[in-house]
Amino acid sequence: MPTEKGGGASALELIRRWGADAVRDCDGTALPSELLELGLDVYSTICLVRADEEWTRAHPEYWPMKYLSTTPAPAFGETLEIPLLERLHPLKYEIREDLATPSLWQVMDRTGELPVPHGKWVYDPAKKAVRVLGACPGHLYSVSFLATVAWDTTSMYNHLTNGWTRERVRSVDPYYPEVWNYLFEYFDNWLADHPQTTIVRLTSLAYHFNVDFDHDCRDVFRDWTGYQECVSLKALDDFEAQFGYRLTPEDFVDAGRNNATGGVPSARWRDWMSFVQRFVLRFGRELCQRVHRAGKRAAVFHGDHWVGLEPFTDNPTKMGIDLHIGAAEDGVALRRVSDTPGTMAKELRLYPYFFPDVFREGGDPLTESRGDWLKIRRALLRRPIDRIGWGGYPSLALKFPAFCDWVATLCDQFREILDTSGGTPALDIPVRVGVLNAWGTPRAWINSFGRDQKFFEKRTDVVEVAGSNLLECLAGLPVSVRFIAMEEIRDGVPSDIDVLINDGDAFTAWSGGDLWGDERIASAVRSFVAKGGGFIGCRGPTADPTSDRFFRLADVLGVDYEDGRGIQNVPVSFSIDRTHSLAASANSANFGIVESFVFPRTSATTVLASAGKHILCSANVYGEGRSVYFASLPYSCSNSRLLLQSLVWAAGRESERIPWMADNPAIDVAFFPTTGRMIAVNSSNDTQSGTITLPDGTERNVSLPPGGQEMA
Repeated sequence: MPTEKGGGASALELIRRWGADAVRDCDGTALPSELLELGLDVYSTICLVRADEEWTRAHPEYWPMKYLSTTPAPAFGETLEIPLLERLHPLKYEIREDLATPSLWQVMDRTGELPVPHGKWVYDPAKKAVRVLGACPGHLYSVSFLATVAWDTTSMYNHLTNGWTRERVRSVDPYYPEVWNYLFEYFDNWLADHPQTTIVRLTSLAYHFNVDFDHDCRDVFRDWTGYQECVSLKALDDFEAQFGYRLTPEDFVDAGRNNATGGVPSARWRDWMSFVQRFVLRFGRELCQRVHRAGKRAAVFHGDHWVGLEPFTDNPTKMGIDLHIGAAEDGVALRRVSDTPGTMAKELRLYPYFFPDVFREGGDPLTESRGDWLKIRRALLRRPIDRIGWGGYPSLALKFPAFCDWVATLCDQFREILDTSGGTPALDIPVRVGVLNAWGTPRAWINSFGRDQKFFEKRTDVVEVAGSNLLECLAGLPVSVRFIAMEEIRDGVPSDIDVLINDGDAFTAWSGGDLWGDERIASAVRSFVAKGGGFIGCRGPTADPTSDRFFRLADVLGVDYEDGRGIQNVPVSFSIDRTHSLAASANSANFGIVESFVFPRTSATTVLASAGKHILCSANVYGEGRSVYFASLPYSCSNSRLLLQSLVWAAGRESERIPWMADNPAIDVAFFPTTGRMIAVNSSNDTQSGTITLPDGTERNVSLPPGGQEMA
């Protein structure tokens, strides 16, 4: 239970109603004394790199830096002036004018993609602009420069969202030895000053993920998994010493794309990420060792300054983290916590936070919470976590009595699931799935945002996925899932995989981008399917514009995408197959789009759903294996069931009975071998009835109220 200054009574009321067993002193608050007397676990929150603001303000030379890039500007004559912070919030960044040198800054001719020699540009500190001399008229130019982060991103968010008026917070970069030494001296004193703390909640470690704000305080770039805000001169020097080459400004700004996670990472960017991870491992290990020496447990919040933690590696185990906390609004976010390796306890922080952006007049936290929980719960049945919690101001939550009543129900449902499952995974059917993309395991259960996201109105602090969301459909299915990097299959698809999924917009890291130009990868998938494996493609799978076809594996998929280069070739005529085992589910699915511009490659392709001549869903036999194509697959109960049936069909197991399955796709069922118990949940907001098939072939009828659940 979160707390707030002067809000002990509010927290106490909710502690009793919801059955909380721990309290947390949130950022900027102290724990009310009356709560300390309850004998509950006490979480105390600290983000060490922003803990001592007086010291931080006195040492701006240690503030974290990052490379920023201006919007490409056109030259109309031989001289061009480019303001550096024209589109960025002036309080967020400060230009490091002392570092305006040719070795640290870079001016690029974006038309020719060539660096401009230093003698052809000069920095004007009075105008905070770079003047390009001898420019080529009609060419575009941009400047990549170093700036310090003068306002911590989370602090800025809280000022904007919660109306904070206190001094804005800054962070320091612990990579400097002077900072390292000071921070750990401060941390030792902090630990000694918190004798009643049982769990130290690190929020999080060293570096914040990337968010750029414009003058109107709107996001102009956000990358939750980005490594952009980790730059220091010492780090650049040490990187060169370790890897044998020096990174350039262009390596960071990536032609203005900022190495966003949706792009295929370069080898140099992977090296930088590896370098940062090694340092954060050392920093995190030191934090945890001191926590343990103080007789407390170490929790880490997978947010804020989480960069370098990488929970899907063995970094958290090597650090000694006892409790992994992640914010969750859907099943994908739950799996991002539940599926991490190691023996850490796992906790979700649920939305909406008790903040005034939602808990205000006209706000509807109840609807948001119920919608989130329905998605989270179906994934929770597959892979359990240990704890749940909230953040924010309890006094705001109490202004919404229906919400508070609902959360009490949610907490009871969570405890019932823990009791029924024994905290162990549910039984999976014998279909093993590999999600294939450029990242693999390090970016497991990260939503593969597509082009629809750019045109989607949403709250900036909550992940809402526009268009396709195959991962959300997958998160609650009874199949084992692992994420595989494309480079891992150059010598063949692992033998413990039955079906590969390649889901993402064309040319992104999620679909694979130019990695499909590696014939070893394409050949490995062809061989895998031809020998009996399954392949499911969604949106722009295997897209490779250097190929003679848009989808590199169009022969495997049985379909291709028309990008305008082959319109003279008349497409194969087709009709919808109503007899296929997937036909009924495909016919009732909502694929979320109308024009896919996907057509059949041959008459052997089975079309299951279309909009006119645009294929929305199809199936194909390739050698001894099978493939399925979805033009898109937004989350819904019926779409999730279609994905499960497609996985089973692609694996060649459609004739086998699937136990612990309801005939109604709105009812999710899980059986837990460890406890011998079953649970059925209604994943919709309507009353649902259905029949569950048991392993011996018998059936069990259930009827569940909206969002209800039943144990047996």
